[in-house]
Amino acid sequence: MRKETARNFWRRYLQLVCNGSASLQVDNPANRFIVGVKAGEYDEFPDEEYNELMEDYEQLYGIWKRARQCSVQDILLNALQMTKLDRNCCDGIAELLAECSARSDYSSESEKEDQDALLRELGNACDWSEEEEEESEDHSPRGVYEYLCQRVRGQEEAKRAAAMILYNHMEGRRSTAVFCGPSGCGKSEIWRRLSQRYPKLIRVLDASRMSADGWKGSVHLRDAFDGVPDEELQKRGLIVVLDEADKACCETVMGNGGTNYSTLIQNSLLKMMDGDEITFGKEDGKKAISVDCSRVSVVLLGAFENLLQKKEDQSCGIGFGASVRIERDYSNTDISYDDLIAAGMRREVAGRINRIVSLRPLSSADYRAILTGPVLDDLQAGGKYRVVIDDDSADQLSRQAAATGLGVRWMRSQVMNAMDDLMFSNPEADLYTIRF
Repeated sequence: MRKETARNFWRRYLQLVCNGSASLQVDNPANRFIVGVKAGEYDEFPDEEYNELMEDYEQLYGIWKRARQCSVQDILLNALQMTKLDRNCCDGIAELLAECSARSDYSSESEKEDQDALLRELGNACDWSEEEEEESEDHSPRGVYEYLCQRVRGQEEAKRAAAMILYNHMEGRRSTAVFCGPSGCGKSEIWRRLSQRYPKLIRVLDASRMSADGWKGSVHLRDAFDGVPDEELQKRGLIVVLDEADKACCETVMGNGGTNYSTLIQNSLLKMMDGDEITFGKEDGKKAISVDCSRVSVVLLGAFENLLQKKEDQSCGIGFGASVRIERDYSNTDISYDDLIAAGMRREVAGRINRIVSLRPLSSADYRAILTGPVLDDLQAGGKYRVVIDDDSADQLSRQAAATGLGVRWMRSQVMNAMDDLMFSNPEADLYTIRF
């Protein structure tokens, strides 16, 4: 969940507790998102924005433990049980509870027992530090790859490549890479999942909304370094992932007065790829900063549709004996540096790329694995009931998703609508079988 959104969210519920409304039943705000998905409100959203919303929805549903309603006090306790706190956070919370203890006379034994239970929960949660957890995680290429395999279906080569980029970066070897593939193939999901596991190491920016430094725009390259202390940048480095990078690197983006934002963005990108120092000027109340990029890796994600069109045009000639036009997609095309340059990427940028990773379109088998795996898992994560889908229905949905390009979002909407119909008729069932 975005930090400011989360902060406002918890502030509201803490105020309810302080006002004596801890037992108040509140609706799960994720329900509004689910209704919007079913109504198609998010169909036109960019992948990055939709994925952020989906991530928020997953986190909210986790805190509510899939309940449609929950009391304020249960929400807070659920969140505490699911949160691993560093020692500084624990000290602050312990100090607050100590103040509460000093103000309370424990008017009843039950209240004291409740307080003791809460302190025990807090003590268990506090037996942890960030450095200890990071040391216990498997950062080897195989460990990272297996982590991705649990969360992303298919695209084995891309997952291995991402694991090696991450591993090399953590070993002090910077990378510059391009992940190209059709929309919805999983390139953004791979790096979104890795950024969830390594939030201090990976920053994902939506390059389709990016403007040049010093110009008005919703996203700037300097945003990747917001909140990253210099000493942290020198210690860990940073992997900057630009989603929809083809929009910034291969398309002309003109502003008022004839300014080519794409050229300005790529000028800064070149310095970042070279590991140079970049200076960002004052902007929207932010002070000027200089960033040492000697430990910064860069990953560009994009569909590069213009690239495929140009390769298709090159496959046919004019006149007698001319070659037949070959319809190009990522299942029959190898991408080269020359292809990136022909698609509009500056030669200097393409020349600094260490690795090009092509992702193929998802097949109906891939969609079926996603449907019977993550999609159904989301529906039954609370453990209150099981959800299955019969084979014919699963095959039908998977084939349609692959043939039409409607993708996982569409499959998810179809299943959620079917679940609503089943639960309306029998809300207390232990098992739901979806058929179409």
